[in-house]
Amino acid sequence: MFMPRKNVRNDLLVSDQTDDLAVQVAWLSYIGGLTQAEIAARLSLSRAKVHRLINEAHRAGFVHVFIDRSPERLIRLEDQLSECFDLVQCIVVPDVARPGELSGNVKAVASAGARYLQGRIASGEVRSLGVSWGRTLAQVARMLPRSDYVDLALVSLMGSLTLQAAMNPFDVIYRLAEMTGGQGFFLPAPFIANSVGDKQVLVGQRSVQEALERARSVDLCCLGIGALASEQPMFAQAMGLLGAADLDVLIAAGAQGELAGQFVDARGRPVDNPLNDRIIGVSLEELRSLDVLGMAAGEHKVPAISAVLHSGVLNRLIIDETAARMICGQLLAPA
Repeated sequence: MFMPRKNVRNDLLVSDQTDDLAVQVAWLSYIGGLTQAEIAARLSLSRAKVHRLINEAHRAGFVHVFIDRSPERLIRLEDQLSECFDLVQCIVVPDVARPGELSGNVKAVASAGARYLQGRIASGEVRSLGVSWGRTLAQVARMLPRSDYVDLALVSLMGSLTLQAAMNPFDVIYRLAEMTGGQGFFLPAPFIANSVGDKQVLVGQRSVQEALERARSVDLCCLGIGALASEQPMFAQAMGLLGAADLDVLIAAGAQGELAGQFVDARGRPVDNPLNDRIIGVSLEELRSLDVLGMAAGEHKVPAISAVLHSGVLNRLIIDETAARMICGQLLAPA
């Protein structure tokens, strides 16, 4: 059966025209302050078309929402957390999740994180950014405005090899490089070695040593905080990181949270477990000498966030209102 040849050029032209129109509608809506009815009249479109174009602008990543002020109640939480955990900076974002939504505040935290990173990178304060992994950091990368910081170094703080490249949690560096124009630097080693002996051999390689030295000298570390739960990506067997059996062992050892691949107990101390000894990356002690920003959201992350805060490694935190209130409530509870 004869199939007519697809006109690729015309398809691209239509796509570009749709993108241009979506961008124009987004400008009129978010910057111009026009209602959808006013935009429809101005551009001779239906209101339904305007609504679709605004949604398309969001899906395509043309719209980035930064809100420059916190309600007074959140400022009080920020001050309390900063004082209790000796933080240089704490940002608490409002609760925007729907009832029962497990990770509904991730976007809010990521938006605040993207705004913070953009400001420090644009000012020239951050020329090298160390990153770990996680859904929140991936969302931060998606919410950053496109820019052109060719001298920005984006550095992995952890081993960057997994069994499934398609599910690699370290693709956050690729996304950040795409959005900022910076250069990505990976740690050419697995996240976890098969044994302590294997780790020593791998860390002895020149390429790994050079990558670790770069990671230990970044201007800012941007880290997700991991919970000890089966739904966390690090415990998905397909990723080639850890599995359900490892999760059980860590919980039995008292692990409550994870930061840069290191597992800590409720008091923020590294758990006494061989898994911690096999992780390849920048250690918690090395992180203490760096500028470290942690980001996390959700009630289910509270034990992990609290544990990481007690470690004393963080000096900056971006957190959602729900988690902040719960942690502050724990601080006020009688011993």
